[in-house]
Amino acid sequence: TDEDIKHRAIYVEASRGCPFRCEYCMSSLDPCVRFFPEEKLFAAFSKLLDRGARSFKFVDRTFNIDVPFALKVLAFFKARHAPGMMLHFEVIPDRLPDELMDAVADCPPGLLQFEIGIQTFNEEVAHRIQRPLNIAKIEANMRRLRAETSVHIHSDLIAGLPGEDLASFEAGFNRLLALDPQEIQLGILKRLRGAPIDRHSRDWNMIYSPHAPYEILSTRLIRFEEMQRVQRFARYWNLVVNNGQFIHAAPLIWNGAPSAFAAFMAFSDWLYARTNATGNLHMVRLAKLLLEFLTAEKGLEENTAAAALWMDYQLSLIHI
Repeated sequence: TDEDIKHRAIYVEASRGCPFRCEYCMSSLDPCVRFFPEEKLFAAFSKLLDRGARSFKFVDRTFNIDVPFALKVLAFFKARHAPGMMLHFEVIPDRLPDELMDAVADCPPGLLQFEIGIQTFNEEVAHRIQRPLNIAKIEANMRRLRAETSVHIHSDLIAGLPGEDLASFEAGFNRLLALDPQEIQLGILKRLRGAPIDRHSRDWNMIYSPHAPYEILSTRLIRFEEMQRVQRFARYWNLVVNNGQFIHAAPLIWNGAPSAFAAFMAFSDWLYARTNATGNLHMVRLAKLLLEFLTAEKGLEENTAAAALWMDYQLSLIHI
């Protein structure tokens, strides 16, 4: 409504279809990318802005597939920028040429959020599921985004892809964490009806839940028990790291460890053993558990862990 639209996230799209063939994604079935007529598109955006809309989540599968068009969209919203405005885009990480990177860098802080789907750093697995992967360019562009722009990066990995074992997934997670995105979303592979990923089910003994959202339960390379551990890891990562409540304390879990993934998995296993829950963990309870783990299990000085948690608590008061 006109009364609350400025407080809502408005889902919009400037194009439909995706030129890629990633087999886990339903968009791979619609390879023709079509753009809405610009005169109608920008007129519609103007009406939403005039009504007070400030948060736009673009559902385009590949926003920057057409760089000139992406530049027009950015220029339009930059010209209409107002406090509190936010644009969320799904972008192809290896298609950020200088002109687009410069336009992104010129945007006001807080305006842009990029969802960057890495999914896997294993080139053999990526080839198997027909996902293009230029790792060198992806890493260079992500480092440049973090160094030269204020864009908020939400990056994705998928556990359970055919042919990827837990060691490969661990290596990919550590590689992604080193690129320093603000959020890492760990997804569990889903078998969407009609998606081509099902063609690998027999070869890789891929067992999915028969119930929505049809997540992978085990593969030939990842046992059911290991997949459950990854599920809990993903849930706790959201609670402790992605939500930004423990930006000082959370890194202490893996600081100095040879593998950040292994270090956080140890915390995940410990936390589940202590709570037998992956939800309903309030910030205060999590803070107490973090303090206990960092001191009793990791061996940090209590003053060091407590100081980090205190800084996080003070930050939470600022954002209330």
